[in-house]
Amino acid sequence: MCGGGGGNNALLISKIFRIYYPQIKAKLKESKQEYRLGEWLLYEELVFCNTESQSANEIAQKHFNANTQPINYTIKTLKESFLKTSRLDSEYYQTKYEQNENLIKSQHYARLGDLVEIKKSIEPGSEAYRESGIPFIRVSNLSHFGINQSEIYLDSADFNEEELKNLYPKKDMILLSKDGSIGLAYCLEKDLECITSGAILHLQIKDKSLILPQYLTLILNSLTTELQAERDSGGSIIAHWKLDEIKNVLIPILNKQIQQTIESKIIQSFALRTEAKILLEKAKAKVEEAIRKS
Repeated sequence: MCGGGGGNNALLISKIFRIYYPQIKAKLKESKQEYRLGEWLLYEELVFCNTESQSANEIAQKHFNANTQPINYTIKTLKESFLKTSRLDSEYYQTKYEQNENLIKSQHYARLGDLVEIKKSIEPGSEAYRESGIPFIRVSNLSHFGINQSEIYLDSADFNEEELKNLYPKKDMILLSKDGSIGLAYCLEKDLECITSGAILHLQIKDKSLILPQYLTLILNSLTTELQAERDSGGSIIAHWKLDEIKNVLIPILNKQIQQTIESKIIQSFALRTEAKILLEKAKAKVEEAIRKS
């Protein structure tokens, strides 16, 4: 009897896998395609639409593959370099960084600090860590696509109601890492009851009629911002992005219609990922039920 039950159980689990796995895989593939399409639309507008005579391949190579060129430096006078930027390290003046800046400045742009309010979170120290309570989110829990479950918690008794209200991230807020893996950005789809580490900044857009949250997040995760962060951090062993440098990041501002098109692709990408997660949870629940009944 037991042997037969175990065999039936294995067949049922196999059937569940055959039903759900292709659906989950298809959702994730479509999600990735939508996100990549959003990225392509962004780069197409930034690079290709500002030129007429050159081919797309020539433009892309010029602006984004400068680091493959034999000569990757520029010659600057003291007035053009240190007196302007307070930087003497030669890496700061590589050609790829200058070309990236010129690309952004060739169109409408603004500095990040003019577009968002930036708030720091807290760093309570390991002595405050608990096994249950309020989830404590570190950079290792953050990605372009969401927040992973934390294994570290904080005691709610250590905070008053007003402190928690200010610390909890809100819908459409952008989380941006400034230490370690710098420049990771994620736009919240809903309010969260968690506390982020001091290495994660909270960005709140001042005027959504000027720039949309998911569009700005994609810009922050794009090569144009990555190159600025790389230049600012100066190749440090332990990467650290200073707040003043973050405020001065150049953000290209495309017209509202293009922003909306790009944002719709990103929102659709996240919706598909959510659908895949729901299917996965359903499959897990059915497998667990089958195991309990065996």
